[in-house]
Amino acid sequence: MPMSKSLTMGTGFLAFSLIGIAQALFGPSLPAFERGFDLGPGAAGLILSAHWVGAFIGVSATALRLPAYVLRWRPAAGIVSLLIGTSAISSTTSWEVALIGAAFNGCGYGFLTVGFNGFAAASFGDRSPVVLNVLNAVFGVGAIGAPLLLVWFTGRPDAAFFAIFLFALAILPLALLSDDRGPDVTDRGEDLSVLFRRYRWILFLMALGVGIEISAVGWGATVLVAQGMSEADAAVYTSLFYVAFTCMRLAAVGISLFVRPGWLVSAGLLTGGVCLFLTFSEPIAPYAFVLAGAAISLIFPNMFAWLARPMMASPRLSSLLVGMGMCGGIAIPAIAGIAVSFGGEQSAFLFLGALALSGAGLAALMIRAHGPEISE
Repeated sequence: MPMSKSLTMGTGFLAFSLIGIAQALFGPSLPAFERGFDLGPGAAGLILSAHWVGAFIGVSATALRLPAYVLRWRPAAGIVSLLIGTSAISSTTSWEVALIGAAFNGCGYGFLTVGFNGFAAASFGDRSPVVLNVLNAVFGVGAIGAPLLLVWFTGRPDAAFFAIFLFALAILPLALLSDDRGPDVTDRGEDLSVLFRRYRWILFLMALGVGIEISAVGWGATVLVAQGMSEADAAVYTSLFYVAFTCMRLAAVGISLFVRPGWLVSAGLLTGGVCLFLTFSEPIAPYAFVLAGAAISLIFPNMFAWLARPMMASPRLSSLLVGMGMCGGIAIPAIAGIAVSFGGEQSAFLFLGALALSGAGLAALMIRAHGPEISE
């Protein structure tokens, strides 16, 4: 592997551990934000929305037809955005400044997610599925570490975000030397509308997968508590969901050597759907929920691997794929909430399970039409 490719991928691994910690730190920090900024009940959740608004801006910016010399600095721009965001959150006494900081954090997340996923998909040939699964497993390891970081700093998110600032500062020199455009990429300059029409059903699968992932972990504790579990125990099983999620991504590194990406996506949706339906049985509901995390983890990285070869000719497909995932992540939890308002908490998993099984059927049709790895 050429040194420049090794350097960029190594920087990608560090950057993904960074954004994994930064994203996952917001959730457990909400009670401290409410106390520290004297917010009303639920108001601290705005910082999550600010993060995802920033992420959408970052992804949208990468979808523009920018000059090569601008894209050359995408990794550094992502790290600088995180430096601005974490410094704002860690040092301010103003809630509005903290929200702006969260938006900068999200923007950095968008730059880095699109850039390094696209680089891994387009730069390693037959090994791309392996590299993508490793990259996204590193993100999961970072996400597991976020609550531990908060505990280490005795529940002080300002100190935890300052530690993330120092981590980002350490990565910045490597990001300045990295180029995530991919040495094997030749951009045909196709419009996003053309790419969307050509790959619309695969992109729709990405929206389903990310939406199911975010909704399942978001509603998991609520469903378990509705079945009679204590909030503390439900939180433990939510943590175990993330552990299973990350362990399966690590296992998928080896599995992807023998199983093509389309089959992994289909298997993740099918198994995840079955597990979500099994949560209707209260004795096995917590275990089914945790196993759903393992199954769902297969979807996101292997969607990139499924489209790895088209990305070599159309690198902006990476932005489109992440953007569709974000659309699913915004829309599907909201629809699940509507289902809960009509049918109770368990109906969230009924809806998500049906969605996952429908997605598995669509994936099977896509495999039949295009194969488990799309060549063009």
